[in-house]
Amino acid sequence: MSKIKLITVSRDFGIDIDHIIERISSKVNGEIIDKHKILNYLKEININVEEFIKKEKELIYGKKDKEFIEDYKKYIKEGVKLIIEEKDSILFLLGRGGQFIFRDEDYAFHLNIFAPLNFRIKYLTQKYLLPEEKALEIIKEKDFEREAFYSIMFGTDWKNPYLYNLVIDRSVFTPEEIEDMILKIIEKKEISKIQLEQIPLPTKPNFANKSEEEFAKILSFYQIRWEYEPRTFPLEWDSEGNIVESFTPDFYLPDFDLYIELTLQKPRVMSEKLKKIKKLKELYPNIKIKLFYGKEYEKLLAKFGVMGIR
Repeated sequence: MSKIKLITVSRDFGIDIDHIIERISSKVNGEIIDKHKILNYLKEININVEEFIKKEKELIYGKKDKEFIEDYKKYIKEGVKLIIEEKDSILFLLGRGGQFIFRDEDYAFHLNIFAPLNFRIKYLTQKYLLPEEKALEIIKEKDFEREAFYSIMFGTDWKNPYLYNLVIDRSVFTPEEIEDMILKIIEKKEISKIQLEQIPLPTKPNFANKSEEEFAKILSFYQIRWEYEPRTFPLEWDSEGNIVESFTPDFYLPDFDLYIELTLQKPRVMSEKLKKIKKLKELYPNIKIKLFYGKEYEKLLAKFGVMGIR
């Protein structure tokens, strides 16, 4: 058991989580560490802040400066640890890659709060009186910048749910409910660490291709239960009862009782797969199946920031 000293907060752009964290921090006599406080710390240790901000922005546009990346992680970690040593209170680190920088620290609890696109658009239109088209444009721009930053800085996807101790859908819970959840975590005061030998480790499915693996990550991030190729449907038998044709959909979503088949093939070259799906629907009329193919599937992946799968 480890005492919670730091809560890292990752969040989608276009939700009101910062205000919720401010209220929680006030109730527990905590302290929020945001970009402004980090920059003040850098000034105190005589770091050129203007140059730091410039290099941080350059990462978004693909300029990988290995020395700056290591310095960035070092400064964030040293600055936060210094505050932890000075203060006997809970710290809330907003963004800054805290889930990566402090992922191996027993005293850190990692929180991610997300919301569907329509919720984020509605929030921005109501808060800033923006047209929906402009709100969508801003969200896409900020999402792209964040994806690029984390990809270059930490070499991985910040939406991976396994980075976090708790993932919350803001569109499902009220601010009061989210506040209550986080306060209950703080009241526990300690993080229970399960030893790996106590639980069986899941075996990663052998996905047929990269696109299936990315789709599984999206489902996991949004807490949608899925099974990979759980059932094979016989479609045709010979005279002796042997199965001569069958079809195995890629995914099954038990909460929706829905099978998903994915393919990047163009419609004109996937006639065999379409025939199989047609047979499946005829033989098993109660089975629900959705096919995503070609550009339709690429658009679906792009919506969640996954590009260049082909």
